[in-house]
Amino acid sequence: MKLRTLAPLGLLLLAAAAFADTAVYDLDAKNAKEIADAIRSVVEAQCVTGPAPNPVTNSSMCRVERLPTGQLLIEAPAASQAQVAAVLKAIAARNAGPTPRVTLQYWVIYGVLGKPDTADALLKPLSAVLQQLERVHGDLGFSVQDSSTITTQSGASGSAHGGSLNIDQTLRASGDNLDLIAHVTFARRPVMQDLNVSVTIKRGEFVVLAERMADEPGKDTGKDEPTKPEKAGMLFFVVHWPQGQ
Repeated sequence: MKLRTLAPLGLLLLAAAAFADTAVYDLDAKNAKEIADAIRSVVEAQCVTGPAPNPVTNSSMCRVERLPTGQLLIEAPAASQAQVAAVLKAIAARNAGPTPRVTLQYWVIYGVLGKPDTADALLKPLSAVLQQLERVHGDLGFSVQDSSTITTQSGASGSAHGGSLNIDQTLRASGDNLDLIAHVTFARRPVMQDLNVSVTIKRGEFVVLAERMADEPGKDTGKDEPTKPEKAGMLFFVVHWPQGQ
């Protein structure tokens, strides 16, 4: 019984040892990181879910690594290697440009009915979106509570932390369209807001990610307690993809 059990096991291990293949591929330096990340995701997924007597053993034999030379080393089944080669050939045929960098601007705006706007120069580039908000909600007095600008590569993640407005984002640009997934938090007592958003933005567009009823955020007085809010109003979260960025 023991011999009959061990013999198939030995054959299985030999088959697994012969299952993986190793190859090195050249990557275009213009978009090497994005290509490598995409290839890694596909190869690792195939190693876990692809047909094999033992998916765990199969997964442990897959490896995708960027070398100091800029090349991509892949250890994977021969079938996966053929697919990788075909994909890289198709990408090279397109002669894609460098992975674009994307700059997004975020604002937290507070608006109160019947209150005049503050003398804030930060409101000037927001005039179009503020007019739209007033068409929906009536005359509002606006003030910018906080803002942030983040520049990241398409296909990558970026963040801005340290103030009352904190942002974590992942984005991918395709022509004049941008898919954005963002986690936005704004904390200035008595206001605590936490947003998770997924949205498509067109180049040059302002998008209101969310609007919430809220007390006026307290001003930073250097003390533990914020100043007392004067009126309840609305808090608006706005993002903008500048034209030409």
